[in-house]
Amino acid sequence: MMRLLLVGILLVFTQSSEACKCRWITIEEAYNRADVIFYGKHQGTVDAPRINNIHGKPSKFEQFSVKRFYKGGSDAFSEAKGDFTISLRSTCDNSCGMCYDSGSYYLVYANVLNQNMFLETEICSRSRVIENNKFMVPTSIDPDAGKDEAYELVKFSRNDTTSVRKSQTMIAEMQEERWVQIQKQLKKKTSMTIILSTTTLILLIYVLLDWFKKKKAA
Repeated sequence: MMRLLLVGILLVFTQSSEACKCRWITIEEAYNRADVIFYGKHQGTVDAPRINNIHGKPSKFEQFSVKRFYKGGSDAFSEAKGDFTISLRSTCDNSCGMCYDSGSYYLVYANVLNQNMFLETEICSRSRVIENNKFMVPTSIDPDAGKDEAYELVKFSRNDTTSVRKSQTMIAEMQEERWVQIQKQLKKKTSMTIILSTTTLILLIYVLLDWFKKKKAA
């Protein structure tokens, strides 16, 4: 029995490792690939029941309090005020997805999904947990082992003349998309309010007519 259990565990790990294979990429490669790069604290996960993920199930969103943007903020390589919250659609259930511990700090390389303007990240993107505010790359097989990742990102940001303009356009598009969604929700709520008000008025008129009819008959 114990032997079968061990074989089963090994098969699970083998399948997981085969499902997601990442190659080590440099900080520069990761910077160029990402739409948004930030350092922040994971605040928790929230449900979005009206938005489905790739499995057709309700999505979840990872909430972060951003401490610093390296790319994709309104002002690249600048410190956030600490109250700036950013949401990433959760990929924890995906084969290459990222899972987070609330209260921990992360360096996140994220990309925008063009079809719905949501931000997502994965384990192959260089996104990782940061402990004690230390950005030194710890893994010896990493092509940038021993480098200060935050310093390297700031350097790339300062040399990136198109990053700020591109990010401002992207954020404006995301805000516009969210505004459209908000307007749709408000319109739906307004329609429901009108229907309820009309229904209530009709019922009130019916009750009054019935009351007058009974009074007249008496």
